[in-house]
Amino acid sequence: MNAVGLTPIIPIVFAFALPLFSILIKGNRKIVQTYALIGTGLTLISSFKLFQLAYSSSTPLVYTFGKWVAPVGIVYEVDKLGALIALVTAGLMFLITIYSYRYLEHDEGLEWYYTLYLGLEAGLLGVLLTGDAFNLFVMIEVTSIAAYALVMFYRDRGDSVTAGLKYALIGAVGTTMYFLALGVFYGAFGTVNFADLAAKVHGLSFPVTGGPVGSIILASGVALALATWAFLIKAAIVPNHFWLPEAHPAAPSPISAILSGLVVNVGVYALIRFLYTVYGGQLTPELAHVVSMLSVIVIALGAISALFGALMMNVQRDVKRLIAYSTIMHMGYLFMAVGLGTSLGLQAALFHIVNHAIAKALLFLAAGVFIHAVGSRNIEDLAGLGRRMPIATFSLAIATLSLVGIPPLNVFFSKLLLFNALIERSLVLALVLVISSVIALVAYMRVFYVIWLRKPKENLETKEPTSMSLICLLLALTVIVIGLTAPIIVDKLITPAAVQTLDYQKYIHAILEVAKNLG
Repeated sequence: MNAVGLTPIIPIVFAFALPLFSILIKGNRKIVQTYALIGTGLTLISSFKLFQLAYSSSTPLVYTFGKWVAPVGIVYEVDKLGALIALVTAGLMFLITIYSYRYLEHDEGLEWYYTLYLGLEAGLLGVLLTGDAFNLFVMIEVTSIAAYALVMFYRDRGDSVTAGLKYALIGAVGTTMYFLALGVFYGAFGTVNFADLAAKVHGLSFPVTGGPVGSIILASGVALALATWAFLIKAAIVPNHFWLPEAHPAAPSPISAILSGLVVNVGVYALIRFLYTVYGGQLTPELAHVVSMLSVIVIALGAISALFGALMMNVQRDVKRLIAYSTIMHMGYLFMAVGLGTSLGLQAALFHIVNHAIAKALLFLAAGVFIHAVGSRNIEDLAGLGRRMPIATFSLAIATLSLVGIPPLNVFFSKLLLFNALIERSLVLALVLVISSVIALVAYMRVFYVIWLRKPKENLETKEPTSMSLICLLLALTVIVIGLTAPIIVDKLITPAAVQTLDYQKYIHAILEVAKNLG
């Protein structure tokens, strides 16, 4: 089996085997931790191999399950866009596995935590690698169910269970809407394969499924509206944001880092796949009108989310709620960029997905070190801890300065790309980016002031947990290195991925080639 098929299968096999394995080892924590490290480590190696293959190939990679070719069977189709985000996802999941062990040292149920954790990773990778809209639904469900359960990990805490149930309820509404969209797509196009859908949208022929039935204009309008609403929920865009500020703080800090850094990307990635792969390029005037209307709505909701998230950050007392609102702000930026429908907008979105994932994970993990020390998420309770924990404080500083957009850190460069992409469309959109960043800076500085300069409430004897702080330090250095090498990364990784994503014909052709070879 090649790297495309293997990458999401490794974590799912490890996830299914862990409950049985933990019975044999009688729940030994060190063995469970080692098992999780091997699972996420092998997934990272496979993701890196996949990344190398995708970037050395001029066409997307295709893997057919059981030799059933699209559109009859489910295929994985991996372009540079999916491979890059998959590598970032696998890398962060591996590092957060190391961080989790010390963070959860006093908690029971480590084997269940890692079972869900590996399931979450499998779901995320499946979303990024699939070439089939129905399989995307399945993988979103796998991701979501693992995420709901992990939010409720502290099941003896009322806030954790309530937040998890709210998240599950709104998430179920989202996936149901997407499922209805699939029904409309299938009813009109006779397929749910991305390449086949793209071919029919652009008036090209595809074997087996024949031509569209009925009005593809009406079907596209209804299906895209339903699917986009589902993706707005998954990415926590206003007005579908309300589950996130409760769910992310209630989860253990390592899970908060994954939810805010990686899981919310599912909505953005799925929207990119539909707007750029299926409905990209030259369309008939009627279809182009449908897509442009949708894009305007996406940009407007993104702008509202950016400003709303930034303002709400300033009234939070819970440090993790504050960071969660920052996620809503950054998701707003991403939806604004994706809605532009331009090459520069796509480059900016892709670079910001990568930069935000790393910096936001770092911010939650650094905050997690302080929360672990005092057992409280209240900003006032963290007063004065900064001087006792220099590595965590340095990491927190790097993460906050990066997310605000201070050069030469990584997010500055993706914000610069975002600014250039947005100003091409409208000065107002570019100002939304600048104003929200300034408002967020005020909120971050308040947190930093309390942790670093305020006198501690009591004489706390705290030591920095080595493994947790070293992961924070590694990510902080990554943020700096990406910032310093940003022009090279954009040139070598981001631009080729954006160019390939915009080339829907290559995406269609890759599947047809495989079908011809197997046929």
